[in-house]
Amino acid sequence: MPNTAAYVANRTVPGRLLVERLSFTADLLTIYASTTNPAAECPACKQPSRRIHGCYTRTLADLPWCGTPVRLRVRVRKFFCDQPSCERRVFAERLKDVARVYARTTDRQREALEWIAFALGGEAGARLAHELGLIVSPDTLLNRIREAFCAEAENVRVLGVDDFGLGRDNAPGTILVDLERHKVVDLLAEHSVESLAKWLSEHPKIEVASRDRSHICREGLSAGAPQATQVADRWHLLRNLAERLDEFLGQKRPILKAAAGPQTQPERGSDEDSLSEETTANPYQDPGAAGPLTPNRPRPGYAHQQQTRRRHYELVVERWEEIRRLQQAGADVSDIARKLGTSRPTVYRYKDLTEPPEFGQHRRKGSVLDPWVPYILRRWQEGCRNGHKLFREIREQGYSYSESNVARLVTEVRRSDGSTPDRWRRGAASNSAARAPGTRHVVSLFLRPPENLTEDQALYLERLRASDEAVGVAYELSQRFAAMIRELGGERLEEWLAQTDSCDAPSLRRFAASLKTDLGAVRAGLVESWNNGPVEGFIHKLKLVKRQGYGRANIDLLKARVMAA
Repeated sequence: MPNTAAYVANRTVPGRLLVERLSFTADLLTIYASTTNPAAECPACKQPSRRIHGCYTRTLADLPWCGTPVRLRVRVRKFFCDQPSCERRVFAERLKDVARVYARTTDRQREALEWIAFALGGEAGARLAHELGLIVSPDTLLNRIREAFCAEAENVRVLGVDDFGLGRDNAPGTILVDLERHKVVDLLAEHSVESLAKWLSEHPKIEVASRDRSHICREGLSAGAPQATQVADRWHLLRNLAERLDEFLGQKRPILKAAAGPQTQPERGSDEDSLSEETTANPYQDPGAAGPLTPNRPRPGYAHQQQTRRRHYELVVERWEEIRRLQQAGADVSDIARKLGTSRPTVYRYKDLTEPPEFGQHRRKGSVLDPWVPYILRRWQEGCRNGHKLFREIREQGYSYSESNVARLVTEVRRSDGSTPDRWRRGAASNSAARAPGTRHVVSLFLRPPENLTEDQALYLERLRASDEAVGVAYELSQRFAAMIRELGGERLEEWLAQTDSCDAPSLRRFAASLKTDLGAVRAGLVESWNNGPVEGFIHKLKLVKRQGYGRANIDLLKARVMAA
């Protein structure tokens, strides 16, 4: 036993305690110990005393030993205080660096539980602690977070502001980030002008504030920190431009189709290379119904789904017709939206369309094997039925993907008695004919640097710009604004705004007008290097911490965990 006690004293018990004996049970290790200091300091007058009054036993929970919970039973002495001026006549010696006054756990166990609580929260932290031999409840861990967290007042010079979803009803809160130190400085329980202005008034040393383009952040910063330079985030500026371009190009769908050229029409050929007339003519037909193979058979409920989509499309066309009728009758956008019970963005999107909105069809996603399907089928007809050999042949031609794709195709061809499987025939037809790009895809081409375009993309944009003068002007303006964002060329903003005011794109004119209402922040955003990127990163981390809370992530716990991280 002396050797065991010495080992435990060195490895398990805090150094200020002397181990007297050990007691083992099935699920608990009890260590009996005592203090070693001959004197103790009075907590009131700070004078040492050696005159012992008596003793008592303190029971403390300590860190586990080999997964077994450990309990310390420490014999603590009481001393007389011999200073006549001291108000304390008898005091108990303090277990410095072992446990706090009145505590039921040692300091090192409390510190370990705090680490677990801040990292994992209540429920997950309690499960991990139990596996480690620390018996603790989720509520205790949450209390550890509240007790340990202490927000330090810091001087913030460059601030990032944004909102985040706080509650189940997505009630917004406000996150405030020090962009110089890259750390969260505070979380506010609401996202309002008053709460933001109040916090800013308590931090008068803020010089720069980066934000999105919401009116709450703009007005809150103006009221609480009028001395700060407001910087509009560049990503939000580019996103606003993309939204206006999408709205503008949505009214140019016939032009987008025409610019794609004759390749948008599927080539009519043999049954092996094209879709049947019936499948092409009927947009509601099940594209997977034909063919003898299991992957091509219709999914359960597919017909009902198609009927639902057809009814929805018919309602969309009816709404488009009604919007066009009211707009031609002279009604304004607000009146149309109120009468039809729809949103104003929907009215803006539909009022200038000369044709009904397109019916969105589900298309087969292209396969990496599609370019080599004709070669494989030709080799099959020539008598080569070995999938591994076909894989080696197309690999020599540049195929760099797995053999499993070839094996699946060979299996389907074999099951269909040598004919082309329907889904691969349909894929060859759709891939051989270029599709008319959607508006979002064209928007991405408008904002992409010309040197990053492929040859086909550059040719498509050239045809598109030549087909419509307004589209060409919108492309030039979009390129110039994107270049200002990439190059921080804010000195060219006034010239860009003047040219946009005279363009033929109403959506871009509205975008320019919105920039003028926030011109100072927009100009600073195109000149200063600060942006809201770090704030968005902290919002993602905050969402992870909130979901770990299992419904217990209210504002005080959320603030403690995020700021401690």
